[in-house]
Amino acid sequence: MGRVQIKKIFNNNVVLATSGSREQVLLGRGIGFQKHPGDTVDQSKVDQVYAPTTEQWLSNFKTLVADIDPEYFEVAGQIITMGSQQLQTQFNDNMLIALADHIHFAVYRHQHGIDIKNEVLWEIKRIYRHEYLLGQQAVDLIASHFKVQLPDDEAGFIAMKFVENSLNDKLGEQSERVMRLINGILDIVKYQLRITFDEDGLNYQRFLVHLRFFAQRVTANDAHPGHDDVDGALFQHIVGQYPTAYACVQKIVVFVAQQTQRQVTRNEQMYLTIHVQRVLDEVSHQQ
Repeated sequence: MGRVQIKKIFNNNVVLATSGSREQVLLGRGIGFQKHPGDTVDQSKVDQVYAPTTEQWLSNFKTLVADIDPEYFEVAGQIITMGSQQLQTQFNDNMLIALADHIHFAVYRHQHGIDIKNEVLWEIKRIYRHEYLLGQQAVDLIASHFKVQLPDDEAGFIAMKFVENSLNDKLGEQSERVMRLINGILDIVKYQLRITFDEDGLNYQRFLVHLRFFAQRVTANDAHPGHDDVDGALFQHIVGQYPTAYACVQKIVVFVAQQTQRQVTRNEQMYLTIHVQRVLDEVSHQQ
């Protein structure tokens, strides 16, 4: 590697540097402390290097860093490092910008009393448990830096940043199967119940999110059967209360088995039944 020079110092821990003709963003504890533009970067202090291949990333970074305190990038960088180590994965370059922007907006909203409820938090906790626990650690880190205690909903939002920006690309390999499965399930619900979806409806959107998690799980090469520890009385209550939705779910169970050679647990059947019933209720209220 040739000489890397500091071009601009954003704070003690975030700098813009040049390596030859290329610009890069460097994060590291004390990397900019008592430094000046033109100084050589102390490589021992570099924790993360962002050397994007597109000008758009650098343009977005410069725009955002002009609008928010660079400390948000520092905190985002620490969270990314924590995520990389604990999840044993790497994240794409967009993660830094997306996470810094998200944290800044979340802190701003909380300070102004406009927290957003995470409508799919229970799905995230159940399907992406490790990412959610990391999200909780991220919320604690944010609290220590900005003296703001964000609600648990934000742990779920941050967890999804880990999922969406991972470079492991496990989902990419199965994306076609996931999409085919989701579309097939939606067709079953649509034609079995003879309804037209309210695609802007909250319950439809919740159902879509649940289907995405469900489809990703059952089409994964290393998929596990999942827990089937649902309470029998509760399961029978749901079946009895929503017989039309449950009958529809039984069609879905057969379809999933045909497509994936995997069985749908009673626990999952119960959740699917509840979601289908909510969609059915939403459509009924529109008529």
